[in-house]
Amino acid sequence: MTATPLLHDELTVSLIRGDDDIVLTSMPLRDGTDRATLSRFGDDVWDMAPATFGMIRKAFRTVDFRAIPCAAERLLAKEYIYAWVNERLADGEPRLRPVSGHAALATLRRFLGFVRSRIGKLDLGAVDQDLIDAYAAHHRARPITPERVGVCLRPIVQLHRLAPYLSCSGLTFAPWRGRPVYRATGQRTRSSENRTARIPEPVIGAMLRWSLKYLEHFGDDIFAARAEEDALNARFAVRSRCRRTRPALKLASWIDMRRREGRGIPVWERPLSIGGVTGRLSRGGKFNGNVINLKLVTMQCGLHLTTVCENPALLPMIHGAVDELGFEVGGMDTPISVDPDTGRAWRERFDAISLAREERHLQTAAYIVCCYLTGMRDGEVQSLRSGCLKRSLGRDGLTERLAIAGVTWKDRGVRGEQVDWITIEPAVQAIRVAERLSERFRRNAGTERLWLALDDRKTTNAETPILIAKKINQFREHLDERYGAGDCPAIPRVSEEVWRFNTRQFRRTLAWYIANRPFGVVAGKIQYKHASVAMFDGYAGSSASGFRQEVEQELVLGQLDDIIDYFEHHRRGHGPGGPAGRRIGAELERVGRELGPLPGQLADRKRLKAMLAHLARTLHVGYLNDCFFDPSTALCLREVERPSASAPVLSRCAPDRCPNACLVERHLPPWEASIAQADELLADKRLSPLQREVLRKDNERKRRLISPLKECTS
Repeated sequence: MTATPLLHDELTVSLIRGDDDIVLTSMPLRDGTDRATLSRFGDDVWDMAPATFGMIRKAFRTVDFRAIPCAAERLLAKEYIYAWVNERLADGEPRLRPVSGHAALATLRRFLGFVRSRIGKLDLGAVDQDLIDAYAAHHRARPITPERVGVCLRPIVQLHRLAPYLSCSGLTFAPWRGRPVYRATGQRTRSSENRTARIPEPVIGAMLRWSLKYLEHFGDDIFAARAEEDALNARFAVRSRCRRTRPALKLASWIDMRRREGRGIPVWERPLSIGGVTGRLSRGGKFNGNVINLKLVTMQCGLHLTTVCENPALLPMIHGAVDELGFEVGGMDTPISVDPDTGRAWRERFDAISLAREERHLQTAAYIVCCYLTGMRDGEVQSLRSGCLKRSLGRDGLTERLAIAGVTWKDRGVRGEQVDWITIEPAVQAIRVAERLSERFRRNAGTERLWLALDDRKTTNAETPILIAKKINQFREHLDERYGAGDCPAIPRVSEEVWRFNTRQFRRTLAWYIANRPFGVVAGKIQYKHASVAMFDGYAGSSASGFRQEVEQELVLGQLDDIIDYFEHHRRGHGPGGPAGRRIGAELERVGRELGPLPGQLADRKRLKAMLAHLARTLHVGYLNDCFFDPSTALCLREVERPSASAPVLSRCAPDRCPNACLVERHLPPWEASIAQADELLADKRLSPLQREVLRKDNERKRRLISPLKECTS
C-alpha cells in the first residue's frame, strides 16, 4: 500500500476530490439556483453567494484561491475549505458557513505562512506541539482579544479534525492533547459573559439626542434641499437642449435678484472637494480661500458651465458681484430651520456636496435610532425592506401596536425566520426617513432593500450591506467638528478618549439598561421601561430574536456590577441607607474582613463577585430605592403572593418601612425633587390646614429617610 504523502510542496493533484465536484453540494441554496452554474472544486474562484441568504459584503461572497502561488498550498486550501463546508463529522461540530469561507482561507494561509517561515518549506509532517505553541505565543503577544487569538488558532484544530479529507493527511497528532483551543489563548475558563463594550450613558445619550434632532428638526430641510436640487437638475436638462440666448442678460437679472434679497454669491462649503470642469472654472473665482460655486450660479441663471468658458464677459460680471455683495456659503434657496436648543440656524445653506453629506448623516441617524430602540442586530436592520412598517391593535383591542416586519437569523437556520419587532414611535419615524432617503436609489437599483449606499455610482450593488460602523463614527466626528468645542465635544469623551462605535454595542447597551436601569431616561423623552414594554409585547413571553434572553443575562451581570458598587462605596465610607441599610452594610463589612486589606483597586474582582453573589441575586434596582428581595418580609406582597413570588412589586414599595428597601446616593435626586415640589405646594396660601399638615409630615418622613445619605455625601 502506497503511503499518503505528507510533503505539500510535492503534492499538486487531489487524491480525494475530483475537479467536477460541486463546492456547495451539501448546502441549502437560494430558490431558483441552477446547479449547473455552481462552482466546482477545480475552479480557482468559488462563488458562495447561492448558499447565502442574508446581507453580506461583496468580498465574502467568493473564496479566491488565485492569490496562492504555490500549487500544493492551493490544493490543500481547496480541500480544507471543501471538507469543512460539506463534511459532517461524528464530533457534532457545525460545518463552515459559506459566508465564512473567505475568512477561513485567510486564517489558514496565515498558519501555513508561519510553518514555511519556521521550517523553510510547507511540510505538515514536520509540525509538532512546540511549533504550534510558538504560533499561539506569537498571537497572544499581539494587541488582540483572546477570542481573536482563538480564531487565529482554529486552523490548527481543523487540520487535525479534517485530516481524513485532506490528501496530505493534515496534522497527525491532536493539538494541545485534545484540550480546548481557549486554553491556548491564555484563558483559564471559557467565559459566557458578553465581552462587547457597553456604550457609556453620557455617550449614548448624546448620540441618541443628536440622532433624534436630525430626524425631527433637520430632516425636513434636507428633504426640501433635495427637492430643490432635483428640480434644478431637471430644469437644467431641459434648458441644455434649448438655444442659449443673451446669457449676460440672464446673469445680470440673477445678480439683481440676489441684490434685492440681500444675499451674496454662492461659494462651496468645502472647496478642496471640487474637481473636474467645475473645479477648473471655480479656481478662476477664488477669493480669500472661498471658491465660487459656478455650477450652482449657472444652473440658477439657466445657463451652462461651457457658456461661461465661451463668453469672456461673464466671469468678470460674477467677480464684480462678489466685490459688491460678498459671499454666501452653499447658495441654495432652501431656508435653514432654527435649532431649538440654540435659537440659531443649524447650518449654512446647502450646496450639492454638503447636501449629499447631510443625507448620509441623516441616514446614519435613522440607523442609530432604529438599531438602538429596537434591539435589532445589524444584519436584521440591514435586511429590512421598504414597506416593513405595520400598525395593528393590541390584545386588548384598544392599544395601537407599531411593528417592524423583518427577518432574524441567529439560531434560525440559513434562511432565517420572519418576525415582527414591536417598537415605539421614534423607531417608526427612523424607518420612514430611511424609506424617503433610499427611494430613488431603490428605484435605480431595482430592489426594495431599505438601507442602501446613498450614491449614484453604477458599481453600487443592491445586495451589499452598507459599512454602517464607519458611517456612525464619521457622524460622531461631524457632530464634534460642527457643534462641539475643543474642551466640550458634542459627544462626550470617556477618560479623555474618543468612543469608537460598532454595531454590536447598541444591542448590548440597550439590554443592560432595560435590565438594570429600567426607569432611566435617555434623549429627554424616552424611558427604557416604555421601550421594553413595547419590545416584549406580542412575543408571548420570549422574543423571537432572543433579545429577552439577553436582557435576562444582562440583569445577572448588572446585579453583580451593582453589588460591587455597593461594596466599593461602603469601603469609602458611603454606606447604604434605608431600612435595609444596616443589614446590607454589616454583610458588606463581613465580606471586606474576609477579603482582607486591598489598597487601591480591588485585587481580585472575580473572587469578590463570588463572595457577594448571594446578595446580588436578591438585588432589584429601582428609581426611588433598591430592593434586596426577601419574600417573607416584603411589604409589597400580599399573603397569597408570598409562596410563588420571585421579584418585588416595586409599585407597592414602602421605602421608609420595608426591611428590604435600601437607598444609595443615586436615589437622592428624585427624593430631593419630591421634597422641593412639596415645599412649593406648601407656599400656596390656598391650601387647607389638613392638606398642609399631610404635606409637612410627608416631607419630614422623606427628609428622615435620606438624611444619612446626605450626611455621607457631605
